[in-house]
Amino acid sequence: MKLQQGMPLHRTAEVVTVTLNPAVDETVFLEELRPGSVNRATRLHRQAGGKGVNVSSMLGGYGIPNVATGFLGRENPRLFEELFSARGIRDEFLRIRGSTRSGIKIVEQSAGRTTDINFDGLEPDAADLDTLMRKLGGLAGPGMWVVIGGRLPAGVSLGFFRDLLVMLKRTGAKIAADTSGEALSAAIECGVDLIKPNQHELEEVLGRELPDFAACAAAALQLQRERIPRVILSLGQAGALFLSPEAALRARSPQVRVVSTVGAGDSLLAGYLAGLVTGRSAEECAGLATVFAGCALEDVARTPPTPELAEERMGLIEVRPLVA
Repeated sequence: MKLQQGMPLHRTAEVVTVTLNPAVDETVFLEELRPGSVNRATRLHRQAGGKGVNVSSMLGGYGIPNVATGFLGRENPRLFEELFSARGIRDEFLRIRGSTRSGIKIVEQSAGRTTDINFDGLEPDAADLDTLMRKLGGLAGPGMWVVIGGRLPAGVSLGFFRDLLVMLKRTGAKIAADTSGEALSAAIECGVDLIKPNQHELEEVLGRELPDFAACAAAALQLQRERIPRVILSLGQAGALFLSPEAALRARSPQVRVVSTVGAGDSLLAGYLAGLVTGRSAEECAGLATVFAGCALEDVARTPPTPELAEERMGLIEVRPLVA
């Protein structure tokens, strides 16, 4: 598929991302992980991360204005502030007591395998939660996309999460939820506008196994037709499904050299939103999302494509109607 020539990166709606539990991503590369032995790393990459932060980073780098909010620790905000400044992201994060957590990703280059080691995050108190609720009430508005990504930190109840979704819906904003488990179930119950599970997350929320592609497709289609207007189901090497009122599509890209899988799913969502807010067709949104994800897989720094590179790569993406 191909991007229309000369399409501008105009803004039709601003995007707000919410990351309640961000992390400093520390990606360690080594040839092979040997448990119980001394392992020598070949390199280390540190970057501000968290699902909403990753979406903001990719959008900002592509030229889509957006706002990032959530909770950051007062003790170590530097990496986040540098990222926001470099990519033109409006920083509306609340600084609260403590340090933003780390997330260690160990990439074994020989096996192409990633091991995650996640630490507990910040614990916002009741006053912090109230401040965030009021801030989001002022940032969100009709037609804007609000992305809520990641797991809930300690001290944030499922009840607060539901209240946050209900408040955002009252503003007229469109809500994209990229989470899992009970939070994903709550998002579906609240009637958000978009979800982006992977196969495991969809199985978890449905309470049953989806043994093959046909089962995954049927379950996602049913969810989209009955509950959620837009469903993106990421299926790894099998590509992704993009289900919306406009079309039911499957997108696949040529094989890319995978450097790191960290943030690829977040980049998929960022590319899709970049297409939506610039008025692209369903096919173009799916293609642009797939290009963004591919760029993230190839580069641990998660550098978004330029508009020119995006157009070139979209010509290589296979986007087909989903045959249910």
